[in-house]
Amino acid sequence: MARIPDDELNRLKSEISVQRLAEAAGIELKRHGADLIGLCPFHDDHEPSLVISPKKNLWHCLGACQTGGSVIDWVMKREGISFRHAVERLRTDVSSLSR
Repeated sequence: MARIPDDELNRLKSEISVQRLAEAAGIELKRHGADLIGLCPFHDDHEPSLVISPKKNLWHCLGACQTGGSVIDWVMKREGISFRHAVERLRTDVSSLSR
């Protein structure tokens, strides 16, 4: 199986917005300084613990998950799929999820 080129990974990470992925999942985000916060979809969250940094296009759960990362990590966690499958999914969805 061929390695996914770094430039392809960087392109997906820069062109696809974590904010758009979260909003597409029905997460209501509120501005908190330079970041956005909302309820984490990965655990039973009652107080906003999901932090999205639009400028860096990264996310992090400060609650029970204690995890985060790029759009690829989001898709892997959200759909329970492998790295390669997440990249393939993002490649097909790039036009609808671009910044």
